[in-house]
Amino acid sequence: MNRLFASLVFLLVLAACGGSSSAPPGDVDVGELAPDFALEDVNSASPTALEAVTPRDYLGKVSAWYFGHAT
Repeated sequence: MNRLFASLVFLLVLAACGGSSSAPPGDVDVGELAPDFALEDVNSASPTALEAVTPRDYLGKVSAWYFGHAT
């Protein structure tokens, strides 16, 4: 699990560092950064508990997404 997480972080950092863009920082469309998706907020202490949340809900804010899996 930790190896998978470390690999994902490495790939995200690598992808963020690569390539050049003619658009100045801050003018990047969120669709270029991550595909649009929705996940159910399973944190019972969250104000959006049991609601679908997307990256677009956090535009202009710092956010981190963790895709963990437990059996």
